[in-house]
Amino acid sequence: MTSSLAKFTRVLLDGFVWLYARAFRLALEASVDGVDELLPDWEAEYGLPENCFIGDQTTVQRLRELARKVRADSVNHPEQFVRLALDHGFEIEIEEPSIFECGFSELGGFHTSGRASEEVYWIVRVKDVGVSYFEAGVGECGYDPLFSFGAAEQILCLLRKLAPAWTLPVLAPWITLAALVTEDGKYITDGYGNRLLVTL
Repeated sequence: MTSSLAKFTRVLLDGFVWLYARAFRLALEASVDGVDELLPDWEAEYGLPENCFIGDQTTVQRLRELARKVRADSVNHPEQFVRLALDHGFEIEIEEPSIFECGFSELGGFHTSGRASEEVYWIVRVKDVGVSYFEAGVGECGYDPLFSFGAAEQILCLLRKLAPAWTLPVLAPWITLAALVTEDGKYITDGYGNRLLVTL
């Protein structure tokens, strides 16, 4: 290792060692699991980051979104939409209205009355979201909306992009349900033993 030939060989091969390490690192970047240095290039190729979101996302969120795009993961079940929103930092619940149908629904059942076209809507409730309203004298007509859900509109934008074509997600305030209890602390139930709930 101390001979002149060994020293000469180390100097000669040093550039190849660096080149091999660099080539190996770039080879890892060829798959989404090894993306690091080329993350902005991958995102540009797949149209990321989503223009629905304002502000910077963490590298973990960016990698998760890129992996989802590369794998072409389908998001078509309400649970998958809830998980997607959670990945972006939003806790949501989704309600799919069931419209009353003659010959199928029961009077007093859980089906609501309305037109069949209302079934295209999902009701998306985002937890801990503030609603801001237009204020006369403060707001600007034609510029400020009548009301805004603030940051929740970012996740609504993404949900509308990914929702099935025949549906339309709409935002609604988060509803907290509580069971009715007697003075003794016992639950009040209906004739079938179901707890009676009220919205808070």
